[in-house]
Amino acid sequence: MNKRNGYRSLYLPAWTIVAAVIILLAVIAVSTYRNMSRETGRMEDSLLREGLVIVRAIEAGVRADDSLKSPDAGHLQKLIEEVAREPEVASIAIFDERGKVVAANRLPLPDGEPIREAASLRLLLKEKGVITRYRPNQNGEAEAFEIILPFRPYNYDIPSRFSDSGSEVEKEPLRRWAGDKMITLGLKLASFETARQQDRHHTLLMAAILLVLGTGALFFIFVVQNYYLVHRTLGRMRTYMENVVESMADGLVSVDREGRIVTLNRQAGDILGAGPAFLSGKKIKEILGEQIGNLLLTTDEQPLVRVREIEFSGKQGGKIPLSVSVAPLKGDDGQEMGAVLLIRDLREIRALQEKVARGERLASLGRLAAGMAHEIRNPLSSIRGFAQYFAKRFSGQAEEQGYALVMVKEVDRLNRVITDLLDFARPKEPRREVCLLESIAEQALNLLDQDLKSRKVVVTKHYEADLPTVLADRDQITQVFLNLLLNAMESMPEGGEIRIGMSRVDAPLGAEILIADRGEGIPEEDLNKVFDPFFSRKRKGTGLGLAIVHQIVTGHGGEIGVESRPGEGTRFRFRLPSDRSLKNGEKKRA
Repeated sequence: MNKRNGYRSLYLPAWTIVAAVIILLAVIAVSTYRNMSRETGRMEDSLLREGLVIVRAIEAGVRADDSLKSPDAGHLQKLIEEVAREPEVASIAIFDERGKVVAANRLPLPDGEPIREAASLRLLLKEKGVITRYRPNQNGEAEAFEIILPFRPYNYDIPSRFSDSGSEVEKEPLRRWAGDKMITLGLKLASFETARQQDRHHTLLMAAILLVLGTGALFFIFVVQNYYLVHRTLGRMRTYMENVVESMADGLVSVDREGRIVTLNRQAGDILGAGPAFLSGKKIKEILGEQIGNLLLTTDEQPLVRVREIEFSGKQGGKIPLSVSVAPLKGDDGQEMGAVLLIRDLREIRALQEKVARGERLASLGRLAAGMAHEIRNPLSSIRGFAQYFAKRFSGQAEEQGYALVMVKEVDRLNRVITDLLDFARPKEPRREVCLLESIAEQALNLLDQDLKSRKVVVTKHYEADLPTVLADRDQITQVFLNLLLNAMESMPEGGEIRIGMSRVDAPLGAEILIADRGEGIPEEDLNKVFDPFFSRKRKGTGLGLAIVHQIVTGHGGEIGVESRPGEGTRFRFRLPSDRSLKNGEKKRA
């Protein structure tokens, strides 16, 4: 890890140089832009001041002639031409609000053609007082900085320059003549453009220097990257292989030539009940048994991959069926370095096998039971009829009549058993409707209310809020609740507590129902048989109640399981799919 960090540190100077070059380029660009903007502002201020001085000089020249009459056109033209000889002046023109040029050193338009934008310029001048703009040449570049303002060749201490009030003061000839006059002054930008061009050259020079430094840094990065490429590729391959091994559904363990554990993945740690910190260095046969140690011994007659199924004692007790595959691990020189063990948990496979076998047994038993039930039911009807006949015949003879009545009761009990057997052998197709599990549970509790009170059994309920609705046969699910509650009551002959819990679970199963008691419990060896037909430890039980419960729940697409310990009570959990998940499943199948 330290070596890898050392390789990575080689990148830091190069990337630092690149980052510095980029930052410096950005700083220079921003600084240049700001400097040019600032210089442009200063230039415009300077040109504006210079232009105002020139305009005031022209106004003073006109005012000096004679302020009581309109200026002479020839004299005004001469004055404009004299001022325009200044090297910084590009153009001067005086025009009225109709665009007619009064005097100019060079006409901006052909002779006699008015300035079309004069009216809009006059409106802007009323609002701003002065207009500045750049006048482009034929190439689109700025040729001159143009200043436009009202031409007022009289004293400025009189208010309302653009006033149209018609006062006596404003009726002077010069003021009336200048009332609608404007002057435009264009100043050359050659000196400023020279300074700006020098700034551009300096910026380009700095950028070129930084570009050379950046190119050198990139070349250094290329050299370092080639040097580091092999190590990085191997690191990625190692990480990928580690992720693949850790994501395996089966456990993977590698051992050395002495059978000691070198590495193992997460699934192997879960199966063996410990992590690498505890198992590393231990011999595998001490954990899985001597039979695994025998698999590690290789001979020429043995196949390359050897497989064996074993029973492993889990950390939490109980036996875990495992399938262990062993293959030799060899080095580049062909010498054996150890072995690789692939450990597969067979509990789910065994459970599926048991479900398939149970289904086959139940199917055969159902067919047999249906045939036998029909054959037995007919003689039972005759026997019951004769028993009732003898009960009436021996009326008044207590002993004989009692025997006959016992016969009737036993025939009725046998008939109930046969009815349950037929229900189990030929289950009814569920008549599904949207149901609330809480209401079904309450209905079952209402039916058993008297029995619960007489047996001194207290029911506590824990219903989660917003439980999903289920699409189920209400009568059949009620029978499930009744059978489970009756079993719970019969396991507590002295009274006790029954807990009913309901909670939401993830799709596709929508709700889980828990029915728990504090009764005698079920022995561990009988837990796998409680749902088998005719299995019962009750003296008067038929062994069909829980079998029918299992059949109804699975027929609704649900699951049911049992947890119990002798003396600690029993917990039945069954899950039913929500009506939404069932509808989605039907759409997918369609």
